[in-house]
Amino acid sequence: MNCSIIKQKEHGNTGHDIHCHFHPESDTWIAYGKSAYTLVQMLEDADIYTVGRYSTTHNMASVMVGKSALRRLCNSNDVAYNDGDSYLYISTTVPFDASDYHKWTKALKASSKAKEHKWVHTAISHQLPSGEHIPDGMNFFTRNVKRMLDMIFSALTIVIFSPLFLITYIMVRMEDGGPAIFKQERVGRHGRKFYIYKFRSMRLDAEKLGPQLSHSGGADDPRLTKVGRFIRAHHLDEMPQLWNVFVGDMAFVGPRPERQYYIDMIMEYDKRYECLYQIRPGVTSYATLYNGYTDTMEKMLRRLEYDLYYLGHRSWWFDLKILFYTFCSIVFGKKF
Repeated sequence: MNCSIIKQKEHGNTGHDIHCHFHPESDTWIAYGKSAYTLVQMLEDADIYTVGRYSTTHNMASVMVGKSALRRLCNSNDVAYNDGDSYLYISTTVPFDASDYHKWTKALKASSKAKEHKWVHTAISHQLPSGEHIPDGMNFFTRNVKRMLDMIFSALTIVIFSPLFLITYIMVRMEDGGPAIFKQERVGRHGRKFYIYKFRSMRLDAEKLGPQLSHSGGADDPRLTKVGRFIRAHHLDEMPQLWNVFVGDMAFVGPRPERQYYIDMIMEYDKRYECLYQIRPGVTSYATLYNGYTDTMEKMLRRLEYDLYYLGHRSWWFDLKILFYTFCSIVFGKKF
């Protein structure tokens, strides 16, 4: 994105034009300046919420919007939309208040300088410690018992579900002849890198444009294969992570592991993500139950709030409740 062109467009913007620029690395659209402010007003009117920030590169306020969210907004306002475009223009009659815009920009700029980013609030935000460090809720003994139980039950589960492993493996291989197991580098305990394993649910060229959020297209994501859509809907794609649990890369319950690319983005907003390095990431999490999978930066930050709450309050009983609710959600077909 050419910085000078963006500044030129926003300099002549009366607040009734929205210029969106596609960012392929994050698979999102970004608006700056007055475009960002007007876009936020339209998104809020449509009950679509996103996260604002101050871009030091462009010296302007900015907002990042997922492709599916912007598509919904465009469709509701009869605006032409093309996934392949790198630039999108929206003309709107939304009232523009210059003083409110300057207050919004000033607030975002102040927040970025403060280095204490609290961009989202959830039902459990008030229960989080005010400081930057959140200690692990488990002690040495309970952590080690949890690890031992994870190893035992993951081994038993692999043996019990081995026929289902084989059937799923054959189904994925037969569809397009590609590898059935997909591996991807994630960041785990103490910030160490490891490979997470899944049954492949997407086409082989799913990330030819760079890192993309796996649920950015939802159930209609065109990157999903036919078999992939089925195993994703029934959470069968996650089964190989039992091996990650057995070898100690992951636990049954813990924050979902993320890629370094997105961790860097999250930490631009909230440095507390580093607190999660104290514990192993999990196959399921407290955040997954209440926030679902993530396809926007706002959801990433909301997920972080729930993960931090879990970190500070985790116990054997809390883990059992999360596993029970996860099991019930899968049985009754809840979409994460």
